[in-house]
Amino acid sequence: MTIQYYVASSLDGFIADSDNRIDWLLRFGTADFDEGYQRFLAGVGAIVMGSRTYEFMLSEGMSEWPYSVPTVVLTRRDLPVAVAGADIRFLSGDIDAVAAELAALSGDRAVWVVGGGDVAAQFAEAGLLSMVIVTMMPVVLGSGVRLLPVVDQLELELVSSVALPQGAVELTYAVEGSRDA
Repeated sequence: MTIQYYVASSLDGFIADSDNRIDWLLRFGTADFDEGYQRFLAGVGAIVMGSRTYEFMLSEGMSEWPYSVPTVVLTRRDLPVAVAGADIRFLSGDIDAVAAELAALSGDRAVWVVGGGDVAAQFAEAGLLSMVIVTMMPVVLGSGVRLLPVVDQLELELVSSVALPQGAVELTYAVEGSRDA
């Protein structure tokens, strides 16, 4: 199983602004980035996110869950499954146990860490994060939610860099020393 953190970031390393909003990202639209996103999504067998990302998605008033694969939400609270037909599971506890559940759900495809850097950092610090795929957007926020707030240094090896429309660049890194759960 490969655990991949696929995310967009400002040039100065923030995934949301200081008010936890992504308006700065939404102004770029999705049309120029949809082909790469769909290609990435085709290789995903399960999704994992934190409770804040999940609650943000619910607050957007969606009538359909955007993912067809199982979604694991890491939380210690009771949260609603507010989207009919969605395969959403709530887990808490040891990150290795969560990884084992994700491996069972994803089959031979990748696990996508959606949203918050805190969840990606938990997998990274446990040696379970395999890839970081970040689309750097041409904007500087100055402050906000950090891309990957790890405690210890994380060594990465550049696998590819692709120039995208609107001045964005997609960088794909392999995480050195990953256990690949």
